[in-house]
Amino acid sequence: MSLLLVAATAAGVALGTPMRTSPLDSLAEETARLTSRYTDRRTAIADGYRRIGSDFPSMGEHWLHAGVLIAQRVAAGRPTILTYASIDGTPTLLGVGFVVTTRGDSLAEGAPGWPDRWHEHSGLLSDESGAGTARGAPSPSETKVWVLHIWTALANPAGRYESDNWALPFLRAGLPVPTHLDADIGRALAFAVGGGDEFFRRVLTDAGLRHGSNTAAVDAAIARARTGAELAIADARSAATVSSPVDLSALRAVWSDFGASLRTVIGPSVEPFLAPPHPAKAGHAHP
Repeated sequence: MSLLLVAATAAGVALGTPMRTSPLDSLAEETARLTSRYTDRRTAIADGYRRIGSDFPSMGEHWLHAGVLIAQRVAAGRPTILTYASIDGTPTLLGVGFVVTTRGDSLAEGAPGWPDRWHEHSGLLSDESGAGTARGAPSPSETKVWVLHIWTALANPAGRYESDNWALPFLRAGLPVPTHLDADIGRALAFAVGGGDEFFRRVLTDAGLRHGSNTAAVDAAIARARTGAELAIADARSAATVSSPVDLSALRAVWSDFGASLRTVIGPSVEPFLAPPHPAKAGHAHP
């Protein structure tokens, strides 16, 4: 089965119509303008969006519109997913996601940004930010899920269309976002904000890597990482200048120490969970 997506207008264009694609950046700008009404999450709820899954350290919460998902539409004014995070107790719009499915080896030809800006899912939408564990060869009839992220409200240092936005832990902590930021730094800071410590604990538990015999050791590693991140935040906040940046080398050391601890306790099977969930594709730096 082949899917045809066309660039969206405010009303949206259904799959299968003659293709009149617009540049991806134009779609992004139109989406940012039209979805600004969802700054108030109550409007999103009234329009049919419902939360699925967890609050992810690099993505926040996913709010899915089931009807848009079923309709297989890319519409600037009605994305498949809205992403939110609670900042100082207030639900805050971060960006959007478009979702399409393909079957077997079929392609979503004509989708804005296809294929470079879309990433394939290895699990459910509720597992959006899970580890990139290895998969076997796809079957001819396998349904694949593809997601395009657009950060419409929270600038992403890695690029507007990258899946993970490691500026989010800095926003949660009330700290300035570094110009150059990678997953290790962002994941380290996330231990201390937004329930990141519990997120990592749950991921390892769900994968069967945190179990009865090593639970105490894994939890101790997570607790040490949280303490290290909290100290880095406290040091930045106590600096003479309110906008003083956090010590990135300290955060990098937090993640490095955490990884070393898990390798000792769990072994090589933990490696997929220490790798960035969605590594950026080479040469895809985008404003």
